[in-house]
Amino acid sequence: MFKPILSLGFILSLAACSTSPDPVDERIEAAIKLCHSDSAKAFSQTVDGLRVMCHSGSSYVIRGDISLDDIVEMDRVYCSSMGIRDFISSQEGEVKLSCVDGSSYVL
Repeated sequence: MFKPILSLGFILSLAACSTSPDPVDERIEAAIKLCHSDSAKAFSQTVDGLRVMCHSGSSYVIRGDISLDDIVEMDRVYCSSMGIRDFISSQEGEVKLSCVDGSSYVL
């Protein structure tokens, strides 16, 4: 009886450890995908979303269900992979996107 409970406790503790993302890993992943660098000028993960400022001048305010991969895809589709200058998303899913070339979109 004791051995199955101990095994279950160990498995649950491993699952709990693996589900919480490391904030440093999140910051590095955001910098690499958004700033095309291994560092960002400013980074904050707050209750209302993720904010990233790049050394290049690009800035991102990410709220809602938008992932970093979604933003990379928007850069490819709308900015021809030339870079996003400003990106703001809302909780409701609206996205305001400005490309480095000067074009702007509201999605």
